Amino acid sequence: MDDFENEYLTEQTEENEEKPYRRRYRKKKKRSHFGKIIGTTFILFMIVYFVMLAFTSNFSMMQTEQVTYQTLSDYIEVNAFALRKEEYIQNTKDGILSYIIGDGEKVNAKGAVAKIFATENDVESWQEYNNVNSELLRLKQLVNAENNMFVDLDTVDAQIVYNTGIFKNTVQSGRLNRIGEVKLDLLQLYNERAVITSGAANFQPRIAQLEEELAAIKLPKSLGEVKSKQSGVFVSSADGYELSLDYERAEQLLSADLVNKVKKDPPSDAVGKVITNPNWYLICPVTGEQAIAAAGADGTVIISIPKVISYTIPGTIVVVNQGSKTEDGLMIIKCDYMDGSLANIREEEITIKTKDYKGLRVNRRAVHDDNVTVYDYDENGEVIGQHEERVQGVYTIYGNKLIFEEINIIYAEKDFVICDPDPAAKALKTGKTIALYDEIVVQGKELYNGKAIR
Repeated sequence: MDDFENEYLTEQTEENEEKPYRRRYRKKKKRSHFGKIIGTTFILFMIVYFVMLAFTSNFSMMQTEQVTYQTLSDYIEVNAFALRKEEYIQNTKDGILSYIIGDGEKVNAKGAVAKIFATENDVESWQEYNNVNSELLRLKQLVNAENNMFVDLDTVDAQIVYNTGIFKNTVQSGRLNRIGEVKLDLLQLYNERAVITSGAANFQPRIAQLEEELAAIKLPKSLGEVKSKQSGVFVSSADGYELSLDYERAEQLLSADLVNKVKKDPPSDAVGKVITNPNWYLICPVTGEQAIAAAGADGTVIISIPKVISYTIPGTIVVVNQGSKTEDGLMIIKCDYMDGSLANIREEEITIKTKDYKGLRVNRRAVHDDNVTVYDYDENGEVIGQHEERVQGVYTIYGNKLIFEEINIIYAEKDFVICDPDPAAKALKTGKTIALYDEIVVQGKELYNGKAIR
């Protein structure tokens, strides 16, 4: 500090009075140069800021989504009463029955459905003999066909999955007389799988064991057979509702008929029944709203009965009988698929898939109303004029601008809509619509057709 002061005083003495002033002037000039740098930097910052603000207002602040494809379905959940054309099978002979066919199996007119034995032990011996003999025959057939088996592994695995479902349904429905047969079907498939995967499964020890068991069983003599008078699908039980509603009037039934149906005890000698007509009905009470939903089904529906079966069955809505379109009524569904599980149902909760909606899924926030140019044509297809119309659509990003595309909504939810991907020409004012994977704007400000975004 002392050196600086001495130098400064020396210069002030040797030179004129103006020198210190000029020295201060030079210091002031340096401060001005620094201020210009700061000012220039600030101005450049503001320019960049406003450019970025303009850019982000046009594009970065926009939120977009891609158009995807989706299938949705409408469902109705109702209680249903199964109405079939059923005839009792009756037996007047003394003895204990052992059924020789299972529920859901077909029987011919005058065909046997059961054998009659004197004692319970005879029935057990008969059933044991049939179970052992059935497994033995299956294994022998498998051995004979082992070298000529052309079934692939995927097919066998699919059948195992299917038969596992049948086994589960058989157990849940309480059809104990069918469990043995279903079990053997499943065992046969596992044996086939063993042959395919190993190529040399040895069934001889099991065959020898079964032959010994079969020889040890004393086959009892039956006292007679129970036969069905008519052909159809056999059921080994009766619930008293077989004649509670008139099958011939199924399509004319009203709500009061279902409410007033009467359960009657089956005849004391009834040992089962036969379903004589392959067509049967599900009689379903519906509300006015459900009836309107069913009207959009175009007749064909898919039915689920989750407490009974793990698969679905087809059906046809033949009529909805109601006083007016807004009143409660009775929906009549005709079915023609039958198996052991379905042959035993009577009153069940069912789910009916009435309609599928297949189309382009669009976020509800992307839907706007805008004006489009509609061209007027003469009878020869020549343009004779144009006018503006307001339609629903979305803004899609095309290159560096927004394009307004018209949409035809076929299904709507709170958060999204499903649009027809290929609507008829008359459904669109402009003749064109969105496509799969289009990028659409779901959020943005000041959207309009032709707006530059980049």
